[in-house]
Amino acid sequence: MNRVLGVLRALSDGIDRVVRIATILTAGSFATLVFVSVLTRYVFSFPIIWSQEVSKLLFIWSAFLATTVAYRQKSHIRFEFINEMIGPRGTAITDAILYLAGLALFAIIFVHGIAFTRIVWPTVFPVIELSQGWLYVPVVATAVIFWIHSVRLLAESISELRTVRS
Repeated sequence: MNRVLGVLRALSDGIDRVVRIATILTAGSFATLVFVSVLTRYVFSFPIIWSQEVSKLLFIWSAFLATTVAYRQKSHIRFEFINEMIGPRGTAITDAILYLAGLALFAIIFVHGIAFTRIVWPTVFPVIELSQGWLYVPVVATAVIFWIHSVRLLAESISELRTVRS
């Protein structure tokens, strides 16, 4: 079990490092593009026509990628007072159940995300002439990342449950 957990941690951590860099790049690019676009439009009276479509793509990608970072860090909402009431064993059991439910949810999101992306794919942004499906690809990509993190977190919960038991 320790070897499997080590592999899962390495995979999850490696993906997280890449996603953090991608999030920084997309969010930074988004913020810079919006700033420059506003500056050129209102100061120089020269709008950057394609900036709205590209900034929309960058914003959506950065938002979805950032959620996977928060999930892996367990920065999502938790009710700590409940964990204190049920103790370490109850918390480990609850976490395992939630991560199992997360696996099911992320699998459903993945399947439906692919179906919806395929439906939208033929439509294009009018200015940049790129498929609007790129707005929905992050749903599919982050579902995979969430799934990998959930497997890791589930394995850690099971491992913790074994240690709490003994």
